[in-house]
Amino acid sequence: MNRYDLAVYIGRFQPFYDGHLACVRQALDLAANLVVLVGSINRPRNIRDPFGYAERREMIESALPADLRDRVVITGVADRLYNLSSWVAGVQGAVDGIVTAVAGGEASITLVGHRKDHSSSYLDLFPQWDFSPVEPVSMLSATEIRDVLLGEGASDLDETLAAQPLPDGVKSYLRDWIGAEPDAWEALRQEWAFVRRYRSQFAALPYPPIFQTVDAVVLQAGHILMVERGAQPGRGLLALPGGFLDVEETIEDAVIRELREETGIKVPEPVLRGSIRARARYDDPQRSLRGRTITDAFLFELRPGPLPRVKGGSDARKAQWISLAEFQSLESRIYEDHYHIVQDLLGRA
Repeated sequence: MNRYDLAVYIGRFQPFYDGHLACVRQALDLAANLVVLVGSINRPRNIRDPFGYAERREMIESALPADLRDRVVITGVADRLYNLSSWVAGVQGAVDGIVTAVAGGEASITLVGHRKDHSSSYLDLFPQWDFSPVEPVSMLSATEIRDVLLGEGASDLDETLAAQPLPDGVKSYLRDWIGAEPDAWEALRQEWAFVRRYRSQFAALPYPPIFQTVDAVVLQAGHILMVERGAQPGRGLLALPGGFLDVEETIEDAVIRELREETGIKVPEPVLRGSIRARARYDDPQRSLRGRTITDAFLFELRPGPLPRVKGGSDARKAQWISLAEFQSLESRIYEDHYHIVQDLLGRA
C-alpha cells in the first residue's frame, strides 16, 4: 500500500543518470504515481544545459523500466531566476494540473529529493507537501558526467559512455543523439574547452576571482536593443550589450562605453545618461559559465521616435532592434540570464 497518491521529483537531469533513476524507484515505493518535473526547459544549449526539454524527456522515458512507465508523468517548468515566486507558482500549477488529471482533483503528495548543498534549497519552498528524503546512489554527479563526455574525443565516445553511471537506455540515446547532431555536439565541446582554458588562467590564485560586468537594457518605441555574440561562450546567441568593468571607470561609465562599442548607437552620451530609468544588480552564483560574475544592469528608455541606427562592434557580431513581443518568445536563444534580467527590470520601470 502506497503512503501517497503522488510523488514530485524536480531536477534538470543533464543528463538523466543512475542516481536519478534510483530516486525514481524510491519515489514509486512511496507513491502510486510520480511527477518528474524537468527544470530549465527554455535554456539555450550550453555546457551546463546541453540537452533541451524534449531530449531530456526522451532520455527519461528510455531509462524507465517497462513496469514503471505507466506510473510516471513527465512535464517541464521554466526558470524564473529573479522571480522565485513565479517559479514556485509554475511548479504548483504543473502539479495541480496533473493531480486533476490523475487523481481527480485531490491527492496526498510528497516531494522527493536529496539535500546535497545550497542548490537543494528549493525543497523548502513547498510546505503544503510532505518531504521524503531519498538516498544518493551514484558517486558521480551529472556535472562530472558532462565533463567526462565533453572532454573526450569522438573516437573514445563508446568506451566513455560505457564507463558512465547511466541507464542503458540513456547511453543508447546519447550515442544516437551525438551521431545525429554532430555540429551541436562539437559546438558544446568547443565551448567546454574554451571555459576550461579561461578558468585555467586563474587556477594559481589563492581565491577564485569574482568578475564585475555591466549590461544595458535599451528600450525605444516597443523595441529592445540586442546583440548577437561573436565569441565564446554563447557564440551566436542573443545578448544584452555589455561587458567587463575597466579598472579606472565607474559602473555607469562602463555601461555607456560598452553600449556604444557593441552597438554604435547614434544617440549622444548625455541623452543616454539622461535616459536611465532603473538599475539593479544580478548575482546568481551560476549565472555565468566563466565563473563567479556579478553584473549591474541599467534600463534605458529612449523617447519614442525612429529607432536609432545600430551596428555590431567589438565582440558583437551584429546589433539589432527586436520588438518586445518577439523578445518574449526568444528565451531559448538568449545568453546566460539576460532574458530574466530584462523581465526583472521591466517590472521595476
